[in-house]
Amino acid sequence: MKYIGYFFSFIIVYLFYSPFKILPYKWCLSYGMFLTNLIYKFDKKHRKVAAENISFAFPNYSENQILDLVKAHYQHLGILLAHTLWAPRMTRAWLDEYLEVDENSLKIEEETKKQGVGVILISGHFGTWEILVQFLGIRMKGGGIYKKVRNPFVDSLLKRMRSKNGVVLVPVQESTQVIKLLKQGYWIGFGADQNAGKAGIFVPFMNRQASTFVGPALMAYLTGAKMLYYSVLAGKEGKVIVRVKDLGFVDKKLYPTKDEVIRHYTELWTKTLEEEVKLFPEQYFWVHRRWRTQPAPEVASNTTSSI
Repeated sequence: MKYIGYFFSFIIVYLFYSPFKILPYKWCLSYGMFLTNLIYKFDKKHRKVAAENISFAFPNYSENQILDLVKAHYQHLGILLAHTLWAPRMTRAWLDEYLEVDENSLKIEEETKKQGVGVILISGHFGTWEILVQFLGIRMKGGGIYKKVRNPFVDSLLKRMRSKNGVVLVPVQESTQVIKLLKQGYWIGFGADQNAGKAGIFVPFMNRQASTFVGPALMAYLTGAKMLYYSVLAGKEGKVIVRVKDLGFVDKKLYPTKDEVIRHYTELWTKTLEEEVKLFPEQYFWVHRRWRTQPAPEVASNTTSSI
C-alpha cells in the first residue's frame, strides 16, 4: 500500500513538472512566478516563518519592510521553482546567452582550473542553486552531494534531472566517495547551510547562532582541496549571475587543534554567505527553519567567532 501511495504522489509531481519540460525558458519563469503568487495568498505558515527569520536577520526593518521583503522573496521562489524544473534542459548555448560571470570570478575559476586540484564548491540555499548543479556538470569536472528522497519514484526522477548534464551525484552517507573524487580533481558542490541539529557546531549567522554542518571544512582539511564560495543569483531578463569568492586552502597551522581549524573555516564560509545575503536579501531561502536548533543559554553566551 505504501508504494501505491508513493506512485500516485509521483504522478502528481510529474504532472506538475511536465510544463517545465516543454515551455520556452522565459515562459517557465513567468509560470513559476504565477504559481508562487498563488501560493503566497494561502501559505500563512511559511509567510510567518519567513517574516520571523527576516525580523531577526534585519532587526532595524519596519513591519512594512519585512512584509515587502517576504513578498519579494515569494517572487524569487517562483524563479527558483522554474529554474529547478527547467535546469535539466540547460545547454552550453543557453549558458553563453544567460550566464553572467564577472571578471574577478572568471579569474578565480581559471586559476583554480590551472592548479588542477579538487575543489570544495560551497554554496547555500541562496539564489538559484539548481542552476549551479547543472552548470557544474557542463563547465567543470563536477560532482554534488545527494540526499535521497523517501519516495523512491520521486527520488529517481530528481536524480535523473540533477545528473542530466553530467554531474556526478554522491549520496550524503558516502563520504569516502567524496574524498576519492576530490583527490581526482573534481569540483564537489556543498549546499551546507541547512539546520544541522545535533550533528553541527554553532556559528554566528544573521544575528543568531546557527547549527552548521562542518562537512565542507572537514573535507578540505582531509583532502587538501581548495575552497571556493559561489553565489548563483537570479538576475533581470532571465539572466543568471555568478559571483565567486576564493576561500583558499586549509592552513592546519592556523590553530593548535583540528576542531579549531574546522571551526574557523566553517565560520569563514558562513560569514561569506551572510555578506552575500545582505546584498541580495530576497534571494535567501527564508521559508526554511535555518535557526531551529539553538544552543543552551550558557553555550550561546560563550560562543564567539574566530573571524
